[in-house]
Amino acid sequence: MKTRIYIDGYNLYYGCLKRTPYKWLDIFKLFDDYILPSAASKAHTSNNLSVKFFTANIVEKAATSKDSLADQQAYHRALTFNSSNGQLEIIKGYYSVNPTRAFKIDEKEPKKHPNECEYVDIWKLEEKQTDVNIAVEALFDVFTDDSIEQVVFVTNDTDLERALEKIKSLNKVKIGLVIPTTDSVRYPNEKLDIHADWTRRNILIEELKQSQLPRVIQGGRKPVSKPIGWFGQPEILEEIILTLLQVEANRTKCWRWLEKPLPSFDDLPPLTDPPILLLDNEETAKIVLSYAQKYTQLFNN
Repeated sequence: MKTRIYIDGYNLYYGCLKRTPYKWLDIFKLFDDYILPSAASKAHTSNNLSVKFFTANIVEKAATSKDSLADQQAYHRALTFNSSNGQLEIIKGYYSVNPTRAFKIDEKEPKKHPNECEYVDIWKLEEKQTDVNIAVEALFDVFTDDSIEQVVFVTNDTDLERALEKIKSLNKVKIGLVIPTTDSVRYPNEKLDIHADWTRRNILIEELKQSQLPRVIQGGRKPVSKPIGWFGQPEILEEIILTLLQVEANRTKCWRWLEKPLPSFDDLPPLTDPPILLLDNEETAKIVLSYAQKYTQLFNN
């Protein structure tokens, strides 16, 4: 069953990924191995799966971290390098940042009506064009590509209601809807759900965990690597690398140390996996740090 997936990257990030160590997401693996087999009534194959990913470049002057834009660009490159035969297309809108005025929520009385609250100057950050781009691309694809049998929307945004309604009226393809949230169950937007042949109401954390890209992906003139800030315990990871650099020549060799199984030490808890797989949890990351410290001590002795 030839399937095309339309992902609202903003919805996916804030609904599923922002506060997790699973931002380095392999979209194809997630849908190929988990979402489609569990939700769609008709089988698909990897060769018949394609994705259009809608996003916008982070505005540096409004970013929460100085590395945010570089990390985002690294991920986009990783997605592109990881796809084959044009199965992935990244379509970008843009962010606008403008000064405006708005009612401020009263800290002492949060339920106070807006017109009774202080009116203050704010910066308004808005993502532009994503909904329009999704609607245009999906309608165009269904109209012009008769080989498509199923379209899947990863969003819960009401603005796409008319697009789904029009696609449904053509009676040419099945429509799937995936709600981008890790909540146990989230009721889908009824204005979208009514037009879907099937709806997946959440994405499980375990599915995200099992659908990660390799840390390093080859492609272009140089490979792209998962940002340190995207691991679960970036501060501990950086301390581990700095510890290893006392005896290793460069960071590449530090990563090699992290990616191979390590021999046990009698005075340390055994490692059940290569260290690279234990860096998302604070407790296990600290154990890896202990191994790094032990390694450098033995090396120096």
